[in-house]
Amino acid sequence: MNYVRIIYISKKLVAQNLVLEVGRRRGGRGQPATELAINPEGGFSIGINIDRDHLTIILIDLSGQIRGRRHIEKNFMLPDEAFEWIEAAFQNIQSESGLEHTDITGVGLAIPFKLGYRRLAITPEPFAAWKDYPSKQRLEKFVGLPVYEENDATAAAIGESQYGHGITTRSFFYLFFGYGLGGGLVIDGSYVHGASGHSGEIGHIILQNSTDTGTRPVNLQDKVSLATLYAFLEKAGHEISNPESLAKLYQNQPSEIDSWLNAAAADLLPSLIAVNCTINPGAILIGGRLPDPLLDTMITALEQNFEPIKLELPDVPLFMRAKCSTDAAALGAAIVPFTRVLFPAHDVLLKNAS
Repeated sequence: MNYVRIIYISKKLVAQNLVLEVGRRRGGRGQPATELAINPEGGFSIGINIDRDHLTIILIDLSGQIRGRRHIEKNFMLPDEAFEWIEAAFQNIQSESGLEHTDITGVGLAIPFKLGYRRLAITPEPFAAWKDYPSKQRLEKFVGLPVYEENDATAAAIGESQYGHGITTRSFFYLFFGYGLGGGLVIDGSYVHGASGHSGEIGHIILQNSTDTGTRPVNLQDKVSLATLYAFLEKAGHEISNPESLAKLYQNQPSEIDSWLNAAAADLLPSLIAVNCTINPGAILIGGRLPDPLLDTMITALEQNFEPIKLELPDVPLFMRAKCSTDAAALGAAIVPFTRVLFPAHDVLLKNAS
């Protein structure tokens, strides 16, 4: 990009109130360079994450800072109960922020693929009420704003690409720990949705095909997910149902959880080898609702699993904990309206400046 284009684009962004002139850089040749920064007040967005074990809604500004948050830990809420909570939380956040309706660019909705289908063995029968439920349409009717729906792992990867490791690592695979297991693929700074929008669904990789016996095939998220970790701990006598209590248990009694994490790393190995060899990502980022200490142990276990085979691989991936972790899906969902409404202007600006 040449100097003329940079000046043109910068002026357009300043005029649109998306960036601010924050100073002058002196010491070089010619006129002092103008220093620019994202204007936090240049836009606001709301992100909502619906999952089997929680609901989260956040308000962010254009710089990615969280301005408001509501969260509830509750397993298998049905649609009416969930949306009653979401609608009340939305009104509270908007009221507390002092924002007008027109100040909000849009709403992003992050929700697991095929929520309501019995894709996890422990899902109760009534939860099938979510099957093909028109979540986006119900939310649009209530908020009166554009709603952009994404898979939860997709949203997390988009958030990481804009405000996390994606700033320096332009190509990565995001391994997302929710109640299930998902993934997201970013190549050269752009999220890759795939032909039908289902790229990265690593949790649905079949590990054991049991259709010949009439039983359900075993897939990766049947072995590796928060749901399976909770079930494992329940058998060991621990009633754990949320990340906070999981983190406390790990602090006091790490050995049982370590055994699960090591087994999970071994189960993940074949799928991540395939990801590494076919995509050649700059990094494999691991995030979501698995607490940070457990993520770090998982990363160490994966690195140890890759060590004996690294000479057989064309490249060895760099494993890193995602920066945008705890509210990754909600944050990513909140970023989606910006990417759809504001960020695409980049291409138009380039065209007009040429």
